[in-house]
Amino acid sequence: MISRITKVRKRDGRLVEFDEAKIADAVHKAGVATGREDRFLAEELAGVVTLFLEKNFAGRVPGIEDIQDMVEKVLIETGHARLAKAYILYRERRARAREVVRVEQTGGLGEAAGPVVGSPVRGRLTSWSKARITDALSREADLDTKVAAQVAASVERRIMERGVERVTTSVIRSLVEAELFDRGFQDRVGRQALIGLPRFDLDALVRGKRHDGWRADGPAPLRRAVSNSVLAQYALSEIYGEDVVDAHLGARLHVLDVGSPFEWAGAAIRLDRSEAGDGDAWVTAIARRIGRLGPLVTRELLVEDAAPEGLEWAGSTGARGAMASARRLLSHTALETGNDAAGFRVVLSAGLPDEPDSLAEALVREHWARFRSGRVQHLPELVLRVPAARIDEAGYRTVMLPVLAAAAETGRILVAWDRDDAVLASSWYRLPAPERSGTAAMPIASAVAVNLGALAGRSEDDLLEALDQLLVLAVKAAKQKRTFLAALAADPAAPLYRVAAGARPVLPLGKGYDLVHLVGVRAAADRLAAGAAGAARLAGRLRSYASVRLAEEGRAVRLRVAAAPDRDGEAGRRFAAVARPDDPEPHVDTEGYALPPELCFHEVEARLEPSSGTLTLRFPREAAPAPEALYDAACLLARDPRVDAVRLAPWPDRSVLPPRRSGGENPGTEGPERTERPGGPERPRDTGNPGSAGGPK
Repeated sequence: MISRITKVRKRDGRLVEFDEAKIADAVHKAGVATGREDRFLAEELAGVVTLFLEKNFAGRVPGIEDIQDMVEKVLIETGHARLAKAYILYRERRARAREVVRVEQTGGLGEAAGPVVGSPVRGRLTSWSKARITDALSREADLDTKVAAQVAASVERRIMERGVERVTTSVIRSLVEAELFDRGFQDRVGRQALIGLPRFDLDALVRGKRHDGWRADGPAPLRRAVSNSVLAQYALSEIYGEDVVDAHLGARLHVLDVGSPFEWAGAAIRLDRSEAGDGDAWVTAIARRIGRLGPLVTRELLVEDAAPEGLEWAGSTGARGAMASARRLLSHTALETGNDAAGFRVVLSAGLPDEPDSLAEALVREHWARFRSGRVQHLPELVLRVPAARIDEAGYRTVMLPVLAAAAETGRILVAWDRDDAVLASSWYRLPAPERSGTAAMPIASAVAVNLGALAGRSEDDLLEALDQLLVLAVKAAKQKRTFLAALAADPAAPLYRVAAGARPVLPLGKGYDLVHLVGVRAAADRLAAGAAGAARLAGRLRSYASVRLAEEGRAVRLRVAAAPDRDGEAGRRFAAVARPDDPEPHVDTEGYALPPELCFHEVEARLEPSSGTLTLRFPREAAPAPEALYDAACLLARDPRVDAVRLAPWPDRSVLPPRRSGGENPGTEGPERTERPGGPERPRDTGNPGSAGGPK
């Protein structure tokens, strides 16, 4: 017979009566947030939760977290995914409301106002809480609630006697271990032992039960996650100053890849034509450089001018030779053995000539074929540079149609305008091209994001002053990362000497850029300015001010610092997760863009990212504009000085597509030579995408 649940353990260790109606209330509130106000459904699901609790906690008392975990599980497994997401957000909001950074008065609940607790592992600051120690001892060390409360009280007394203003979780754990040992609980000390991470946290990471829901999808990501968690603690204690660490933990800024302190955020490779004679040797040289630099970079490895004009292929026609070289490059093992960081990508940048059968065109065709056949795991992104002044010429129309058709289907091709200015353009940034000598890569040593959304609601003068303080901290963080890398390359025995300071460094320390992401610019402007037009003008002023100040602060410490968009959205997600209830939610900092009315696009949303000049056209996959219409749009957009690049973003994002099964040539294999078809490339018949056109040949 299943025993009934009658008691629940609160977070402070108290036992209270179990009330199924409270579960129904929480589920109902989550339902209201999704627009589905169904009290009957909420009560039904609460009953299911109670059944599972009675089954899994027979003879035991569940805690609040146990009940909330069970609610999430029931919602997901009963097919209520939207409701589950809303409940998770509701749960996180309640958790944030409980965790204030500083406590002035506790209201007589027995909790003393104490120091701020910093947790480098979780990347946040929280208030002192004896109840949290009690709860952790009950869960992790399996102590009786009464004994756990006594241990927590003793630890609290020792910390309060010292009068410190800040304490880390590692110090608290050490004091807990000492108290357990003194009380004769030696067998429980092992459960609290630190092995880089607390054992409980490490086990949750390995078993996919981490508090933020992250789960590794294989051994390599799991190894990296464990390593990053340990190295993040090292970096925040040894590399960065206390002011930077406090800002990072308090989510005023976000140090990207803080758990990868020995690696660079990005790099740009430029090869010399003298390194390779023909097309085959050229792509071999590119692959060799990718294989060498990939493990050193966490975000993006850009290959500049990956397909120069004038390459020749011994024993092959131009078309066949270019296709074979493109296939060799995109299938090279160097793309598979690069950095295993989750956000790492290789970007191939190439000028697009106005004649067919070039290596750039072959890369597009092979890239498209691999996407369609589902071979996308290590597929690079492409940046194709087109002369803005010549895009409407007949030769460019011929080569642009299949490029735009591929971009509309894959969403992994960026078309950038080549104008008179010398720029370094990737899918992440658009920067003035620095002066360079030799073939050493240009490094992006670090990337730091600043949270303007947390500054919203101030006057413009106050906002600029607070922004200035954040920018100074961001540049300081970049300088501290550079100083650390330099220390690791200081002498021939140092681990980074050959890479960064030897006779032929591949990532020279004193070169390149450091990037700062401005997150929540529009959110801050919306709260301060009146109307959309006023907000857009204020956002522009904030970006311009930030760019100037970053350059000034960078020069003061001999760095080249530039603003860049939050390409992966990592910083925005973190800032949103720790935002106070009255903070505006940080979002991708884009502006609405009015497309020319003569384009007659339907279901196409246009958003412009001002700091990089990238215009994203988002549309349903089944309603993709025809290549001819996209070409007309490109000709018009190339005349707009605000637009430097165009990205086509079909949705849903289909990473794996079924291979084509129509007759004729198979994608990715050599077939008959390319022939032009009247009216442009033919539409594929069996991809499930009637809106795309012109498959790879």
